Amino acid sequence: MSKKTKVVLVGINHAGTTAVKALIRNYPDAEIVCYDRNDNISFLGCGIALWVGKEFNDARGLFYASAEQLTKMGAKVNMAHEMTKLNTNTKTLTIKNLKTDQAFTETYDKLILAIGSWPILNPGGKEIPGLLALKNGVVQDDLLNGYKLTEGIYLSKLYQHAQTLITELNKSSVKNVVVIGAGYIGIELVEAFTKINKEVTLIDFENRIMPRYYDPEFTNDLETDMKKAGVKLQLGEVLTEFTVKNNHVSEVITNRGKYQADLVIMAVGFLPNTKVLINNDGSSELKLDARGAIIVNKYFQTSNDDVYAVGDCIAIHSNAWGRDVNIALATNAVRSGLVAGLNVATNNQVPFPGVQGTNAISVFGWKFAATGLSEISAKAIFGQENVDAIYYQDTIYPPFMKDNHQVKIKIVWDKKTRKILGAEVGSQYDHTEVIYMFSLAIMKNVTIDELPLIDMYFLPHFNKPYNYVTAAAVLATGLLSQNDIIYPDPYEKGAQLNEAAASQTTNQEEKGW
Repeated sequence: MSKKTKVVLVGINHAGTTAVKALIRNYPDAEIVCYDRNDNISFLGCGIALWVGKEFNDARGLFYASAEQLTKMGAKVNMAHEMTKLNTNTKTLTIKNLKTDQAFTETYDKLILAIGSWPILNPGGKEIPGLLALKNGVVQDDLLNGYKLTEGIYLSKLYQHAQTLITELNKSSVKNVVVIGAGYIGIELVEAFTKINKEVTLIDFENRIMPRYYDPEFTNDLETDMKKAGVKLQLGEVLTEFTVKNNHVSEVITNRGKYQADLVIMAVGFLPNTKVLINNDGSSELKLDARGAIIVNKYFQTSNDDVYAVGDCIAIHSNAWGRDVNIALATNAVRSGLVAGLNVATNNQVPFPGVQGTNAISVFGWKFAATGLSEISAKAIFGQENVDAIYYQDTIYPPFMKDNHQVKIKIVWDKKTRKILGAEVGSQYDHTEVIYMFSLAIMKNVTIDELPLIDMYFLPHFNKPYNYVTAAAVLATGLLSQNDIIYPDPYEKGAQLNEAAASQTTNQEEKGW
């Protein structure tokens, strides 16, 4: 009887869970051994804000897999076990049992690393006074956060983080909440805090919210409605210090002001959790990029053929950028885990087609989705002179329909190749699924000139003869003019909406709805 191939997987969240399932289903002759430093798997961190905002009270629905399930499927699952060292020459791992504090050596034939990312604690690369809790002037290790944080300052990633937040927010003493970071996690938590009647301040060094994902035509409206909801937007401010009183945070200090804080969330972004791969002499067991992400090929093999890596810890190929980029999204994690598991099972028969960084958010009444690059990002990467874009807004239905509303879209493309580089869509109604088409368009190198010719249905229940995608496309290519595509509205009730759409041009400043 031949010896089974031993596949060891480190990290069992989104990427790891999917990789294990792919291995079990497609590599029945393998011995599959898994390790994770946590005591739970598959936690949907994107649901933390919904939990905080009291959309539900029972958090069991935030888990879609369990260690027990994977064990029944045939994997050997070890929770509360942390990898502390990798030696690719000897094909061994040093594993520490976090419950007993005992370390041992594990061997592998094939290894899959799904070691994820971790929140940034030093925004701008500098230590923030008051962030870390000191004991006799010394920073203390912490199993949950890596380092012990000052009381009242929290992260938002793990199930345990969410549990702590829920507990703290129920205290009557917690009235003023400060969120550091205006990305997706920060914005979602800001909305959740407003829903439970906290005084909320949002701080970010950028001059607007979510600048990597959306252009101003989208973020301006959202910022307006956030202010209407009572959120204090302190944008363009750099975090400099935390004031600590009686071992608890009391104030957040920036280069422009001071803000009272009973509770602070650090949501300034994530970095690949790859420090464990660095040896004492500064060398790395695997090749890393400048951000610390593991470099992989189209099969998710690392610089060592027997080691694969997936999820937030890698640089994944972006079809929009045309190169490998660290894009920390659960969707990318799941797909990379699936493909890596299949490639271990099939000896690299499934090349990965790349990602577009497709994402969406639903906050303060707005529903946004984006894929690829925003106009600002594309011009920063490829040059102002090499990128073009069109912004368009319109009513969604013909004017004879009883109810109507607006939707807005932006399409970005390369001037030379004409290939679509990105798209953004937004409305107070859900039209986010159209972004799937643009994601596929980027992956398949569809041009802006082909977009008006794509076969799209028309039915008054859903859209206009020139729906907003087709309308934007024909305007972008110059095939028709604005007056050619406006549906005339003889009804008083729809006149105002259609007038706003008719007067909108790509270069005009967006008007409020």
